[in-house]
Amino acid sequence: MPNFRLFSSGRSNRLLILTVFVAGMLLLFAADLGPQARLISGVVWASLLLFLLVWASASIASGVYVEVVTCNREKRDMVALTFDDGPCETSVEIIDLLEKYNAKASFFLIGSRITGKEAIVRRMIREGHLVGHHSWSHSSSFPLMSPQNIREDILTARSVLENVSGIKHPWFRPPFGVTNPMIAAALKGLNLKIAGWSIRSFDTKNENAELVLKRIVKKLKGGDIVLLHDTSANIVPLLESLLQYLKKKGYRCVNLDTLVS
Repeated sequence: MPNFRLFSSGRSNRLLILTVFVAGMLLLFAADLGPQARLISGVVWASLLLFLLVWASASIASGVYVEVVTCNREKRDMVALTFDDGPCETSVEIIDLLEKYNAKASFFLIGSRITGKEAIVRRMIREGHLVGHHSWSHSSSFPLMSPQNIREDILTARSVLENVSGIKHPWFRPPFGVTNPMIAAALKGLNLKIAGWSIRSFDTKNENAELVLKRIVKKLKGGDIVLLHDTSANIVPLLESLLQYLKKKGYRCVNLDTLVS
């Protein structure tokens, strides 16, 4: 059985934040400090605590608020390529390349983009790719919404996808990879597996496919989950070069279910 604690070090990170909080409280209220020293110590402590809380939200690998799958080092011959923000017309070219190299992948779809692209979604599933949720609209305000509104957003996207596919889709990747207490509350009871990543390609930030490829392969190890995007300008040449590299190195490209099974 895979060691899921290897995927997300949430327990140890929560303990770290709690330790910083308790240590700061003891320093401020138990130590014999003068007013100026107490003020300086308080500012330093509060800044460190704030930094840790922001990091916990912004880094999906932190696992502080929700358990997140970020890799599986037991699967040394496997790599999971994941694509966010589809479906779109480029998704067809991506699927064609995956078929050419006998590779499987995982797609996290924005619910509002599915209408008119139903055939693409069905082809993804038919050809053995995993399809998951990536919110309804990928709104920039998603992490700031109330738990109820976040939950409604996720359920709306899930309903649209499942009406198209006719099957359940238990995987979810939060927009921007952000997690926080509101998102954690919204996810309670939905029985969703949360997908993170161990390699962020930054393919949407850099249009040079060669440089993005170098960034990926420099870090790549067996069991990695790689974050890519259907919508990035360089995705087709980047993906072909990456698939060639993975084949040369003997890696199997699998979907997330296979990686964590």
